[in-house]
Amino acid sequence: MGAERALTARLKRFFPAPRDAAIAIGDDAAVVANRSAQSVLCVDPVVEGIHFEPGTDLRLVGRKAVNRNLADLAAMGAVPDYLLVSLLLPRRLAERDLERLLRGLRDAATRGGCFVVGGDVSAIAGPLVVTVTAVGHLEGRALLRSGASPGDAIHVTGPLGGSLGGKHLTFRPPLAEGRWLARATTPVTAMMDVSDGLLLDLWTLLHASSVAGAEIDAGAVPIAAAARRRAKGDRQRALAAALSDGEDHELLFTVAAGRLLPRGGPLTMRARRPIGRVIDEPGLWLVRDGSRCPLKPLGHEHAIAAV
Repeated sequence: MGAERALTARLKRFFPAPRDAAIAIGDDAAVVANRSAQSVLCVDPVVEGIHFEPGTDLRLVGRKAVNRNLADLAAMGAVPDYLLVSLLLPRRLAERDLERLLRGLRDAATRGGCFVVGGDVSAIAGPLVVTVTAVGHLEGRALLRSGASPGDAIHVTGPLGGSLGGKHLTFRPPLAEGRWLARATTPVTAMMDVSDGLLLDLWTLLHASSVAGAEIDAGAVPIAAAARRRAKGDRQRALAAALSDGEDHELLFTVAAGRLLPRGGPLTMRARRPIGRVIDEPGLWLVRDGSRCPLKPLGHEHAIAAV
């Protein structure tokens, strides 16, 4: 048996198969059960040198590769079911590093309540690339980026900033929060994953909703401990990280004007407190001590020459 087929056989033993899968790892394609009338699909890669630095513990890389996708499912209000994993492995990757990568993938899938059911493996001369495709289902409505209106309150599910301090490898996908916020009884009008920075993602949500602008309350923005540590006591620098650092993978959502979120559920009290509001006036504005100043929609965007 060749190396590739030996690895495929190993992966079949390594990743548990869901009980409702007719065919999982080991064939040309997986055959699984549809768990509702609508499926939700997303795909995201992690690339060495872009999404993680060389020398990073590959168990953390495996977790991140899965959790990025689970955060996207959470942003739609979906429940994860299955994962497909494509591995582009450097030819000199050590056996112990491959083992840690696989364990990270399995750990995150288990915690997310889903299963790796297939994928592909190739050996390359370039950097490590892990691409995960996630498949989930909706229990009710899908929450989109495009439903916000002037007057809506702006919320986030958790603290922001600190990805440069390592948070991008250790974040938890907000699956329970997304599932709860998508319930028909909640007045949530729009939602998306904060992956490129709060300001840039908020600007994206406003544009998708065809509304002009938003105000952010500087004192209400939750700042991650990692961002505060990197700022070394500089509150302005810590706030800037919370506003523009990418890869927080919290949920950004809007609540209809004059409505309150139902009691109960997985949201923290911090997540229930608005950090701003959608307005008719164009632009993004930071409100602090009774005054306000304009903000640029800063965040992370890949430089794509063909666009």
